Amino acid sequence: MTQSQKNVMYVSNDLGYGKDKGTFDDVYIKHPSVFVRIYESPNWENIDWNSTDVLDQRVKDIFNYLDVSIKDKRYLTTVAAANSLKTLTTLKDDAPNGKAHSNAALILPLSLIAGRAIQEAYAQAKKNGEEFDPDDVITVNVYLTTALPITEAGTKDNDVRPEYKQRFMAHQHTVTVHSLGKDIQVNIRFKDATIFKEGEIVTVMAIQQGPAAFQKKLINKVKHIKLADGLILNDDELAESLVKDADSYMAIDAGQHTVDISLFNNGSVNDYSQSINQSMGDVLDDAFNIYQQQNPNGASLTTSKDFNDVWLKAVEPETEAKNAKERLAAITEKMLKKNVIEAVDQSVEPLINQILTKVRYLISKNPKLQIIYIFGGGAIPLVEQYHLDQRIQDEINAKKLPIPVVWVGKEYAQNMNEMALEILSKMQKNKLQKANQK
Repeated sequence: MTQSQKNVMYVSNDLGYGKDKGTFDDVYIKHPSVFVRIYESPNWENIDWNSTDVLDQRVKDIFNYLDVSIKDKRYLTTVAAANSLKTLTTLKDDAPNGKAHSNAALILPLSLIAGRAIQEAYAQAKKNGEEFDPDDVITVNVYLTTALPITEAGTKDNDVRPEYKQRFMAHQHTVTVHSLGKDIQVNIRFKDATIFKEGEIVTVMAIQQGPAAFQKKLINKVKHIKLADGLILNDDELAESLVKDADSYMAIDAGQHTVDISLFNNGSVNDYSQSINQSMGDVLDDAFNIYQQQNPNGASLTTSKDFNDVWLKAVEPETEAKNAKERLAAITEKMLKKNVIEAVDQSVEPLINQILTKVRYLISKNPKLQIIYIFGGGAIPLVEQYHLDQRIQDEINAKKLPIPVVWVGKEYAQNMNEMALEILSKMQKNKLQKANQK
């Protein structure tokens, strides 16, 4: 029996250059933003459909095995692509003119939506006491909430978001999913696609309307930030007001390959908002090139991935060596880490200077600025290793401005855009459900 045409899915999707993060009908997904084109079935698709346990497990894990055909081309996406040992296409590779014009902007969310639609259809069949039939066509109607970097989204006179929206909504999308060893067709219709600007929605939604526990942490941080002349607010009511009610603020969102700096005045985003088309991902690429130039004959790190892995270890606390062999390995690794850190130190400073320059400019455009937030996955090393928050605070303090610079913390930094998009998606869902009840 063909699946119902009335299946509805609410999707909030933060398609980052490093990770594709999103909530697909209340299921949270965070996978690499990569895909690879293939021409034959992977060997892991030999699924025993007579074994309920095997089939149950594969459906449960379907996001790790996404093998899809879209417009007569076949792809492994996200985790399946990353595990394939094939040459990957990253979102950055695929988006020289911005995400809105990339193939990945459709391939990745369509594959995830199709995978989630199969999970839901499979669960519904089991609930009804029926056998899941792979020959049935699954149709899902999607309400999508997503975002683009500020610069990529365009200006008031040249906004690319309507065109991006039409890529989703202009026609029905057919995705054939091969992940279960059989071809399952999923028809995806977008009932709506709302495109925001990254960074701009975070303060209003994820912070001012976000989880109470998160707000409490931010309020406590604001209370203890050292302002000009050593002044510390230490005022619960004032700190709470700044976090929950500020209407003139700046949001610095450092992702993998972009830094979005949003300026708000009286609750509305200012046209002076800026983007930098590079971030820590580019810093590490540049640092790897520097490392190779400085170690032309003895470079033991031959790929950027190896380089990045060593750098990640270098910024983590060292574990104590237990024996002579481990101590010798630790000495070798320490020398390697030293070279890696020196290369990154050399490469990161131009990015930090760009951020500081743009922050200075934006502060001059809003004399009523009340608070500055820093977040994003790329901000984690910029703050924790290179003290970006304190460098901005020092400049503000030198100007005698009472503006706290708030680092949201490693726990939340990477998920701020997705948190905001999810809140907006839930608001849309509640609004539509109430309208349907009338």
